[in-house]
Amino acid sequence: MNQTDVRSSRPRNPAKGITALIFGLLYAAFLLLHHLLPTRAGIALVVESLLPWTGVFLALVLLMALIRFSALSAVGFLVPAVVWAGMFGPPLLPGGDDKSSDLTVATQNVGARLPQPTATARNIIEADPDILTIQELESLSGKIIHEELDSAFPHSRVVDTIGVWSKWPISKPEEVDLGLQWPRAFASTISTDHGDIRFYAVHMPSVRPGHEAMRNAAMRRLATTVSADPAEHVIVAGDLNTASSDRKFSTLVPPLKDTRTEARGGFGFTWPGVFPVTRLDHILYRGFDATSDEVLGRGTSDHRAVVAGLNLE
Repeated sequence: MNQTDVRSSRPRNPAKGITALIFGLLYAAFLLLHHLLPTRAGIALVVESLLPWTGVFLALVLLMALIRFSALSAVGFLVPAVVWAGMFGPPLLPGGDDKSSDLTVATQNVGARLPQPTATARNIIEADPDILTIQELESLSGKIIHEELDSAFPHSRVVDTIGVWSKWPISKPEEVDLGLQWPRAFASTISTDHGDIRFYAVHMPSVRPGHEAMRNAAMRRLATTVSADPAEHVIVAGDLNTASSDRKFSTLVPPLKDTRTEARGGFGFTWPGVFPVTRLDHILYRGFDATSDEVLGRGTSDHRAVVAGLNLE
């Protein structure tokens, strides 16, 4: 018997690629069942805020599949790849070429005691939004930003540390009760050239791992208020301190829609400003079609600004 015959007579290894298969199926199960993660100690908050980044595990599965290539290893890669793409792929699709819109809306948390506030204000003014909401208008930096925006927009409303500026008249602010001891959201009606729009400017309570109860309760209150609003055209914009992949985001979306998900073009991460890893700042709506969603450079804030285009349905 020659050497070739010896090799061909060896039994095939049916378990070839089993490691990639097991690892891939476990990762797919994790993606599908992440909502079962415990909230204790902020585990769910941290993991879900960074959930899209777990796609790096796909690279590891692919590497294992290539090293021990087989039908099993191919399945081990394809199953989690399909699951990940189904969950996070749509926002990565190219956005539409038509950037025209009936109005543009912007939001940014400018940060208390912001360095170089004038640069941050001018950065978002240059984007030329029709409606703008700003959060954390505090201290001297907030006053400077306030003055810069007043010079660029004919209409404004400010409640505590939240402000709205517009090219169109804004009604008297109506505070939205989020169950807090200080104002963190207000609603107003903006009389645009396209009709009245109900606009909610929001800054949700901050969260830390293991301390999400206040934000969660505020989200529920906001969702109840917006749901009861009879207005046909509604926009909710601001720092929601909730990642798009956080389970609590479903408190608002749906029934509202998210400009980033609908306009596509990338994840649109906004925080932290230097190297964003999650999206805490959102523009949500009903009664519109989203045409664009852009994340600006950070200016000098720790949050990047979001500018979205909307068409009335």
